[in-house]
Amino acid sequence: MLKTTRMWSSIKSSFCEHKVSGDALAVSASITSETGILNPAIDTQLKLLQDNIMNKLKLNDTIISENSMVANNTINQWHFHNSINCEKNSQIIEVPTLLIHGYAASSMSFHLTFNKLSNGIRDLYAIDLPGNGLSETPLTNFAKSNINKMTFNKDHSRFSMVQEVDILKEKQLLNDYENYYLDRIDQWRKENGIKKFNIIGHSFGGYISFKYAITHPDQIENIGLISPLGMERNIYSLNNNFIKTKEYEITQEDPTSIYYSRNFKVPNFLFNNQLNTLRYMGPIGGSLAKRYINRAYVNVPGTEYHDYLYHIFYKSDKFPKTTILNFTNMFTRNLLAKDPILDNLSKLKAHKVLLMYGDHDWMNGEAGYNMATELAQKYKYKPHQDVDFIQVPHAGHNLFLDNPNFFSDQILSFLK
Repeated sequence: MLKTTRMWSSIKSSFCEHKVSGDALAVSASITSETGILNPAIDTQLKLLQDNIMNKLKLNDTIISENSMVANNTINQWHFHNSINCEKNSQIIEVPTLLIHGYAASSMSFHLTFNKLSNGIRDLYAIDLPGNGLSETPLTNFAKSNINKMTFNKDHSRFSMVQEVDILKEKQLLNDYENYYLDRIDQWRKENGIKKFNIIGHSFGGYISFKYAITHPDQIENIGLISPLGMERNIYSLNNNFIKTKEYEITQEDPTSIYYSRNFKVPNFLFNNQLNTLRYMGPIGGSLAKRYINRAYVNVPGTEYHDYLYHIFYKSDKFPKTTILNFTNMFTRNLLAKDPILDNLSKLKAHKVLLMYGDHDWMNGEAGYNMATELAQKYKYKPHQDVDFIQVPHAGHNLFLDNPNFFSDQILSFLK
């Protein structure tokens, strides 16, 4: 996932200074209908940019890499098979392992780790989630989900619920939005003939990975949550049972509390348009995208990945409306989940769990540490054996790009 707060604040500032032109709005209106896949010409360009990244990748002679479309030809997949004999490497991890990227990203997020990870894992996979990268964007007709309507006092220290939603209906809607991803991951698994696998998910992909693990427990061996989104319990959770009109005190310090919230909110226009906002801004949006990419991904060598991201952020036809709707119906403008990870720990059956954050990560690392603690105290996971929390040095939210060697070493150590 992007360093969302910083990027969106930059966009908001520039957007206010430079109003969207009528022509830009007209263009945006003309591209609101989706065909289920990116424009073929744009798709070809993104494929070229992906291949530019992968062509520079140096793999060991025992590694066979393959790029293909799977899951009924809807999911873009990279598969790295290590053909080394077990006698030469008795430590190789035999359980297939899947990498799942964050929001508005793709499998290319992990490109700096492919070599080292594939050296230690027999079958390593990385996919583009639906509506991301080179995967298709199947259309949906789900209804819009809602949250309980709250009122807050002036300093946002207290709240009360003034209108309650139909919880059962909203939970079913949320399941529909989540299953948009979970069903296709399971299609991917079946098509590859995989019975059980390790799942490693970053940010939004961490949230999706966790949801897959608790809904398909027999298919998951171990799970790694890499700076996951949606961890914190919070006042908007559909699992809460607040009394209508009763006033409650908010905490902004304890992410394990059902009274947790934060003042930060993504502006409504940006939340509902996301990367398309850059396109509406014309050349100014392009300049903002380049500036952000150059600053946020300064540790990534070469220009290939920068060019790839610039295409996704700005040059491609549009950021899919379906992808935006999925996200905005699963999370609030505070970037809090309607069904948080911490609310569902009792459902997790994975053998081992890893929580990993960068040492200057904007994501709430305390929530991840608390998850590890709760799994150890309540669900009999042994600390540093069945569950572990690791901070990656010299790394922010995209820790596998900031410090790929340390990240890869920790993943391999965890999976062995």
